[in-house]
Amino acid sequence: MIVGIQIIAIIFALIMIYITYVYYKRNNYGYKSLVLWISVWLAALVLVSVPRTVYGVMEVLQIERTADFFVIAGFAFFSIIIFHLFTTVKKNTQKMEELVRKLSMEKKRKKK
Repeated sequence: MIVGIQIIAIIFALIMIYITYVYYKRNNYGYKSLVLWISVWLAALVLVSVPRTVYGVMEVLQIERTADFFVIAGFAFFSIIIFHLFTTVKKNTQKMEELVRKLSMEKKRKKK
């Protein structure tokens, strides 16, 4: 039996699948990103629709309630995403600093 929170989560996953597709069509990101995010939202949709699918994992981890499992899994997933974003921002910052250095050196050479 589907309860209220499951209905909300199912609607959320469906909306996110649609939004992901719209962003892909607008060329905001590539095919690999589309596949990744559609997979994430479909997995969430299946797990929320049929929560019995995670009972084996919950038993191994000794988690009593399904909601607790989803909260823990959400924190883990978003921690990974935040770490990935952090490393990407650091790389972009370093590239930007290097570019600014090169441009300023070229500008200085041209003035001479």
